[in-house]
Amino acid sequence: MKNILFFKPAAYFFLLPLVMVPVATADEFLSLTLKETIARVLKNNISISVQRYNLKISEQFVFENEADFDPTISFGFAVGDETRRTVLDAKNRNQNYDWDFAISQKFVTGGDYELSMDNNRNEMNRSSIPGDEFLNPAYSTDFDLTLTQPLLKDAGIDINKRKIYIAKNDQKISDHQFIEKVIDTVTDAENIYWDLVFSMEDLKVKETSLQRARDFARQVEAQVEVGILAAIEILQAQSEMASREEQLLNAQNLIDDNEDSLKSILNLPFGSREGLKKIIPTDSPGFEPRSKNSLNEALKTALTYRPDLLAKKKEMDNKNIEAKYYENQMFPTLDLVGSLGLNGLSGDSSELNGEYDDALSEAFSTEFYLWRFGINLSYPLGNRAAKSRLTAKQLELAQSLLDIKDLEKNIVVEVREAYRQIKTDIKRVQATRIARKLAEEKLDAEEKKFTVGLSTSLNVLEFQEDLAEEQSNEIKAIIDYNKSLNRLNQVIARTLEEYDIKLFSKEDS
Repeated sequence: MKNILFFKPAAYFFLLPLVMVPVATADEFLSLTLKETIARVLKNNISISVQRYNLKISEQFVFENEADFDPTISFGFAVGDETRRTVLDAKNRNQNYDWDFAISQKFVTGGDYELSMDNNRNEMNRSSIPGDEFLNPAYSTDFDLTLTQPLLKDAGIDINKRKIYIAKNDQKISDHQFIEKVIDTVTDAENIYWDLVFSMEDLKVKETSLQRARDFARQVEAQVEVGILAAIEILQAQSEMASREEQLLNAQNLIDDNEDSLKSILNLPFGSREGLKKIIPTDSPGFEPRSKNSLNEALKTALTYRPDLLAKKKEMDNKNIEAKYYENQMFPTLDLVGSLGLNGLSGDSSELNGEYDDALSEAFSTEFYLWRFGINLSYPLGNRAAKSRLTAKQLELAQSLLDIKDLEKNIVVEVREAYRQIKTDIKRVQATRIARKLAEEKLDAEEKKFTVGLSTSLNVLEFQEDLAEEQSNEIKAIIDYNKSLNRLNQVIARTLEEYDIKLFSKEDS
């Protein structure tokens, strides 16, 4: 079966089996198959649309934390002018021009560097200069490269990329939550669809039952008229007709409730053109007793693919990452530091004439330089804050492990219940079919006895009611069987596979 791209959310595409979703027409009915219903739900459901925003948000957190290792460029320019009065009643004036440039970046190893270039032009009035040995104006250029690398605390790629790892895990958690929401929504949509099917089929049973009562009432009236039955028999038949009319009204009300529920999950505005139409489900519930998987296979599948369990495990991964970080924070700070610099100077004096480019050339000549190398060591006595944070995170990790074990236990219970319910529903369908067939035979026999005067109208009406009840029970058992299959697919996280719905990220596309 071909797949088509159905819609494209921020982080996922939906691939669905090729389904022609009906276009609204002027008719008052909207006919939908189950697959068409699922397709519409995935396209229009508000809850799924809301969940997609979480995917966008978590993706931005990854970008935000990756940006910690982006380089930073800075530039500064400043002009200053200062005048002062001297003790000799002279006036000193000092003009400064500074223009600086720097680039810095953090390494994934925990270290960082900064490359800076500082430039200055200084000029003073001649009266403030005691001799001609001073440069005026003076140009200076300094290049500095500073490197810092932690050796113990805050050292290591995993330690410094922990926020990125956590953000990516959070993104995967959002993915699992999105898948869980899709599975739950599809499951709810299928259940509501079958509820609507049942209520419509049950209405037919109630209509047939009412028609039987009416036909029987006419038969009683005819026999009363010829004196075969007493007049009180008519009251019994009319009373039963009124009771079945009430059941019919209740059945119609249930149809309206289920139809509204289906329109709600389809996100059809009730006042819109399609929202005003009556939904007609065109699929009938099937009953083919089968078991695709054994209980052990179902349990293995659930414990492997359940999105809520996978999300829990990712949460524990995050706590593991944080615990390792706080273990690292127990170490003392031991940083390796080093710096290298070049400088140049030029200007005007009695013996030298130079401009800014001369100072720049002198710096690049590497004749004038500086370097520095060393280590910095520090450690808080007691280090109680780091110990406390590590202990708290280890306790959270142990708590998370218990949460996973508890969830696994609940998943096992859910799968066993769902698997057992399917077997129960198979037996229910078989039992209700036998009961319905026997009810038909009993009613047929009782009607024949009534015709020859060997039974009462009360007995016939009771057997009619019994038949209607068994017919409804059979339909309900078949519907429940289909809903139980749906429930098993939900608890083992195989709903999307059942409908051939494929999810893949933009990166995969």
